[in-house]
Amino acid sequence: MRRALILLAFFPAPLWAQAADLDIPVAAADHFPRGISVKARVYTDRRGLTLYGMDMRAATGRTGQPALYCSGDCLTQWEPLLAPRGAPISPVPRAFGGSRQEVATIKPASSNPDWTVMEGPAGPQWVYKKVHLVFTRKDASPGSTEHDGADGYLWNGLKYLPPPPRLVAPPDVTARLADGAYMLADAQGNWLFSPKSADCADPCGWRPHSTGMARRSVGQWSVRQTAESGQWVYRGKPVYRAAPRQPVPADGVALTP
Repeated sequence: MRRALILLAFFPAPLWAQAADLDIPVAAADHFPRGISVKARVYTDRRGLTLYGMDMRAATGRTGQPALYCSGDCLTQWEPLLAPRGAPISPVPRAFGGSRQEVATIKPASSNPDWTVMEGPAGPQWVYKKVHLVFTRKDASPGSTEHDGADGYLWNGLKYLPPPPRLVAPPDVTARLADGAYMLADAQGNWLFSPKSADCADPCGWRPHSTGMARRSVGQWSVRQTAESGQWVYRGKPVYRAAPRQPVPADGVALTP
């Protein structure tokens, strides 16, 4: 499937999607406008209905005014997620048919930069990531995501991935997304793990996460000296490395922030 998507990437319109098998944009913050929440990693409204983004990039080739693409008969199936009365409205970007406007003086309608407000077919409505006008499906049940990718990926369920955590860790330790959660890895992408109980039996076949030239503790990370070099210890347990495409050993526990 992913290979097919790579080949299709040379063609226009629907491939500007946030479908389930494409990369999902990471959220900018872990708080949302009033009435919006997350259930099962999907944004929902007060009723628990999945929020769908009408991707203006996918609609650009279909109409000269993609921000108003869903009007008329479309509104019999899709309900715009309207913004609070008096919310500051951002201009339509020029790439989507907007005119040249100065946006520096426009105040955000939310403290989360993911969420802005734009003039939609039924009035001011929420926009996600500046390109997805937000709707709910009128005939949908709470929790349903059956319309994800509908109409050539014009409609996409808005999925939530938490923002990267702030780490206090050695310089070569990063947080990487895996199955919707963050795990710790080294700079080469090797997953970091610790043994579930006792340390690795001698002789140990696991690869220790070496400290290199570092000899000082960092936050919850400390250093233990082995016969050959220093090894990082995280939360009291020694740290080892698993190759990026190999699972953490059954008797190991992947490290999380």
